[in-house]
Amino acid sequence: MEELTTPVRQQHKFSVERLQRYLSVKARVSNNDTLTIRQYSAGQSNPTFLIQAPSNSYVLRKKPPGELMPGAHKVDREYRVQKALFSVGFPVPQPLLYCSDFEIIGTEFYLMEHVRGRIFRDLRLPGVSPAERTALYVAAMEVLAKLHSLDLASLNLKGYGKGTGYCKRQVSTWTKQYTATAHRDIPAMNELSNWLMKNLPANDNEVTLVHGDFRLDNLIFHPTEARVMALLDWELSTTGQPLADLAYFLMPHYWPTGLNIISTMGSLKGIEGIPTVSDLISIYCRCRGIPSALPQLNFYLAMAIFKMGGIAQGIYARHLLGNASAPNAAELVTGPTMDGLFLQTAKGRAVLQQVKDFMRQYVLPAQEGVAEYYSKHAQSPQRWHSPKVIEDLKVKAREAGLWNLFLPSISGLSQLDYAYIAEETGHCLFAPEVFNCQAPDTGNMEVLHMYGSEEQKRKWLEPLLRGEIRSCFCMTEPDVASSDATNIECSVRRDEDNYVINGKKWWSSGVECDLHCRLRVYMSWVSPKSLSKVLGSLEDVSPEGGSNEGIEDRVNAGVGQGQPLCHLDSLIQALAEFTVSHEDVDDVHCSTQLDHVVGQLSEQEYSHNSQQDTQGAPLPVSLHPSCTAQCPSYQGVAQHHDQER
Repeated sequence: MEELTTPVRQQHKFSVERLQRYLSVKARVSNNDTLTIRQYSAGQSNPTFLIQAPSNSYVLRKKPPGELMPGAHKVDREYRVQKALFSVGFPVPQPLLYCSDFEIIGTEFYLMEHVRGRIFRDLRLPGVSPAERTALYVAAMEVLAKLHSLDLASLNLKGYGKGTGYCKRQVSTWTKQYTATAHRDIPAMNELSNWLMKNLPANDNEVTLVHGDFRLDNLIFHPTEARVMALLDWELSTTGQPLADLAYFLMPHYWPTGLNIISTMGSLKGIEGIPTVSDLISIYCRCRGIPSALPQLNFYLAMAIFKMGGIAQGIYARHLLGNASAPNAAELVTGPTMDGLFLQTAKGRAVLQQVKDFMRQYVLPAQEGVAEYYSKHAQSPQRWHSPKVIEDLKVKAREAGLWNLFLPSISGLSQLDYAYIAEETGHCLFAPEVFNCQAPDTGNMEVLHMYGSEEQKRKWLEPLLRGEIRSCFCMTEPDVASSDATNIECSVRRDEDNYVINGKKWWSSGVECDLHCRLRVYMSWVSPKSLSKVLGSLEDVSPEGGSNEGIEDRVNAGVGQGQPLCHLDSLIQALAEFTVSHEDVDDVHCSTQLDHVVGQLSEQEYSHNSQQDTQGAPLPVSLHPSCTAQCPSYQGVAQHHDQER
């Protein structure tokens, strides 16, 4: 089971030396032994660790750090019930010691033997034959029936639970737990709580020892046999109505097939070899010697789902506080789930969590330094350079695999997956740039990726994907409402071996008037019926921007940049004004080469199918060599603002 462990997570680290000194006195662990400690990836509530010494292995389970709900995480109760069960031969790990001294590892904990065997984290049991699936589920039912058949008096657990009235207490307790940890109101949870309280079973007098979290992934099976070696995780155990445990185990059979949030909560519908609900109930009742007609099973199923909602909310609340026990705590919340809407893929959830962690650890702490940099250099040429901290963060993000997340063919994410990531990076002005996911580069790269020739991809797309160059998008014009692309007046037409572009653009996002923008995208008309995107490359501008004289020569040849436009006196990137002309803003035309067209051009249309105007004519994409000029009259740095993308 070592493959189910990870290195100890930062928030759960403790002093190994103090623990070893303690165990040398209380257990058979020598001070000379080298202890290897790893953390189990499961265990959403109480952190659980595998401790390996040369002669033996142990499992340590501790209370999590930080502020906790009253009455929760009672590891002393877990130790007590396991000790009682082990004494009567019920399959649990042998408990070895309990420690209430916070000085040892920071919180109270208990130690138990390490039971070797199989733990199935996926309830659907992939890789297991249908016959063995059946046998494993039957074995689980037999253990549950055995637990509920134990004589409470013989267990010496006086005062362990409150006896009758279990269902009312459970509904009340989980309502309070959910309310205390809810980060937003969910009307369905409130309605379910009210329904449960109004429909309590008339006969709630049966009392047995109940586990409280009886699931297949809390069982250790024999390495080769369908036999239960140990039942784990007794945190929610108490005395009460046994049918609550049964319904909790049956819950995945009723889970919607499209709502597989995590494998331990996935639907079991249609899985070959897994017994039906009626078969499992029949096995359980036969083992207990009770009638198989179970009254009000629907109530217990509803209570199980409500309880799971409360547990998930508590785990997510601890995730938000930073003291969740398992690294996948955030997977329990995926946003709106009515009818399966807005569900991320498993990879999308994992990458989103990586992005959140990266933002919290590296990006957000850098905000103050970045703001100081741009404030300090607001009136100097240095303002067009990214501060070193941003460049360093780019390297870190790329090394972490958090690079070009917007492009599905590279990232392996869906567009919906990326929408959540974009929302997260939107919390910081420069965060998209850190992950090479900044607009308008993302849209420009997508056009080249989908429709560019191999040479165009080599020349522009690959450097953009590597983050070596930047691009801009020129759509907005001074004389029309440019949010409606059909209003655009800038045009492009064929002239022998070239295309002639005419027009004026302003509020052009991504220009930055700087040294890294090597590609411009112009939205233009090809004819009265068809729009075009015209891309201009700054291929002759050196990495350092070249001389002003050289830039001016190229501007006179046809592309001029007016003064940068300041938006709300904000910092970081500029929105600039462009005129495509020979001499001034009234004489507007310049030419671009035929091989700078993305897609194929006919007399009436271009084969670019990603966008169309209102008449259905496709939008072509062509490439146009141009250049940039810096304007000395600039009075401020404008905020990066992508109005049209």
